Amino acid sequence: MAFVQRRKGPDVVGAFGLLQPLADGLKLILKEPISPSSANFSLFRMAPVTTFMLSLVARAVVPFDYGMVLSDSNIGLLYLFAISSLGVYGIIIAGWSSN
Repeated sequence: MAFVQRRKGPDVVGAFGLLQPLADGLKLILKEPISPSSANFSLFRMAPVTTFMLSLVARAVVPFDYGMVLSDSNIGLLYLFAISSLGVYGIIIAGWSSN
């Protein structure tokens, strides 16, 4: 599918596609530089960044392999649910800042 659309797929971006979330986040931030005329520009631009960063932070407790995890927390599932539920705030901030 990536070849048909002339873009780099997950098998090309980084080792084993590990840099694909960063490439998708960069694409999300830079894709459409338009904003409503009455928008609060700084908040409107930070909303996708907030959502993207929270989605990356939520991966800290997801194990790569047996015994290999970025953050070995006893409450990993609770942390995952809490951080992933904060991603909604990016959508709320974008809507509020656009008036």
